[in-house]
Amino acid sequence: MSVYIYKAALSHFGNSKKNIINLIKEAVYNLNVDVTDVDALFIGLMNPEEFTGVGNIASYITDKLGLYKIPAVRIETASSTGAAVLYYAYSAIKSGIYKNVLVIAAEKMTDMPTSKVTKILSEVIHPLERKTGASMPALAALVTTRFAYENKLKKEDLKKLLFAVAEKNHFYGKFNVFAHFKKEIDFETYSNSKMISSPLCLYDCAPISDGAAVIYLSSEKGEVEVLGVGQGTDRQALSERSIITSFESTKVAANQAFKMSDISPKDIEFAEIHDAFTPFEITGLVDIGLVPRDKILKFYDEKQGYHNGLLPVNISGGLKSRGHPVGASGLAQVVEVFRIMMGDYSDEITPSRCDVALTQSIGGIATNNFVIILKRRSKTVKSQYNLSKNNRVKKERLSKTPRIHSFTRLYVTPEGVEAPLDLIMVKRKQKKFLARYVDKKSPKIGMSLDVFKGDDGILYAKAKQKGFGILKKFRKR
Repeated sequence: MSVYIYKAALSHFGNSKKNIINLIKEAVYNLNVDVTDVDALFIGLMNPEEFTGVGNIASYITDKLGLYKIPAVRIETASSTGAAVLYYAYSAIKSGIYKNVLVIAAEKMTDMPTSKVTKILSEVIHPLERKTGASMPALAALVTTRFAYENKLKKEDLKKLLFAVAEKNHFYGKFNVFAHFKKEIDFETYSNSKMISSPLCLYDCAPISDGAAVIYLSSEKGEVEVLGVGQGTDRQALSERSIITSFESTKVAANQAFKMSDISPKDIEFAEIHDAFTPFEITGLVDIGLVPRDKILKFYDEKQGYHNGLLPVNISGGLKSRGHPVGASGLAQVVEVFRIMMGDYSDEITPSRCDVALTQSIGGIATNNFVIILKRRSKTVKSQYNLSKNNRVKKERLSKTPRIHSFTRLYVTPEGVEAPLDLIMVKRKQKKFLARYVDKKSPKIGMSLDVFKGDDGILYAKAKQKGFGILKKFRKR
């Protein structure tokens, strides 16, 4: 049994005065179709209890939409919630339980100050890492610093690479009527923006947004087919993974989706990649096998991710420009693919080939990721999937001495944590963990450390001095 997208729509994304219900109603209104004939309602919101103070949200939304007689369920997988709700709605139709399903994903976030939102979002992080003061931008920054080290990128080269992502996505945001940001940025604007968590600045991070997305999914009607889906998970703690610059959860999800579709990455004609942080677009392309690791710099240097390039990426503006209402973003990506395939974008930015597409959504710090492949119903794809082996990361040699594996300075901290905060990922033998860095000496990858446990239970680290070691009692003076 095939599963199709019959209709798809968005509310406006941004800083809205509307409450969560009215955002959803706006998206349903934009759907422009009678939804009273659906068999069930699948709803995705990441954290409505804290963002809006509303619990039992599936019943609440079903009631407000006048659909209270049909089955309804809420699904949540952190920032990949929107993709997860489509995944499980697809599964329900594929199994034959339902024929027509309404899929909704939304989030209302802007009523709170940034520090409070940052704290709520950080609740998806492993408790031990969160205890150090780590936030999502801080963990993304640790990934980025390590990525630059492994790929031998100088500071300025890394900045140009990250800017290339932000520049492209802001360029396309101006063409998206639903986008939070509709203005282009130049290198000077990017370089002068506020540092969030080094090396990530303001324009490397998706905005706090409100918004809703809705899809009418059917086994009978629709021009766009959901060809394949995949879901992968990983250790919740970033420091407990053998490699932090490549997300195993993305690779697993991509492998599943390509096998189900029986196609190859080379058949993908355009993609929507989770870019809550600019480096995640880069690592996503590599992990999925869309761009070889050794070709990624060339990909951005030659603007191959633009609508007229080799592989258009995030030509909707992505999370970076369209906005990132966390629960809605994964479903919004699929809506954007549908809109592009149906010709809802102007000809001047629509790819010449737009019959087969892929979306990738990241949950938390890549703990619960999804890949979804879609194609136009009339399109025939004949090639077969063959997993690339060229994107593996080389393992480093082990050391008995605690050393810096990656580092960042966090300037926008969660509520209750003093800024700025220097965080490092420490590696000793095969183990990694987070610690606060409390030395005047600038941190560098590979630097030897003395690590202490404070009275507050938090790990601290300094540049190594003779006679010290690991996990000695640290007394603040």
